[in-house]
Amino acid sequence: MPIRVLLVDDEPMFLEALKALLEHDERIAVVGAANSGTEAIELARERHPDVALVDLAMPDLDGFQVTRELTSGDEVTRVLAVSGLSHEGDVEKALEAGASAFLLKGGLYDEVAEAIVAASEPGQAGT
Repeated sequence: MPIRVLLVDDEPMFLEALKALLEHDERIAVVGAANSGTEAIELARERHPDVALVDLAMPDLDGFQVTRELTSGDEVTRVLAVSGLSHEGDVEKALEAGASAFLLKGGLYDEVAEAIVAASEPGQAGT
């Protein structure tokens, strides 16, 4: 059964490129793509993803707020925090918010896919 993934980023081109790449991996099923924090939370409630890739810098709710929301409550979604730049403290802040891992957007596709698979395994942060 493929890992159900929600993509969250306010950059449409990055979102579409990542979605296109991940859809070719049989281990992964992209169940939604959101370009705002509010939309991400709504889609997560509707589609129940196993893992969400969440950009930290978004205009309405930032990725830290989205991470806290997705990793709390009865239905926990594991979050991989994603950022184009690593500001001091972002990694720690993302992990404290409940993220399982932190990835830079410049990472290779294989790194992203493997991080999704690792985050979905039992015993990872967020369980």
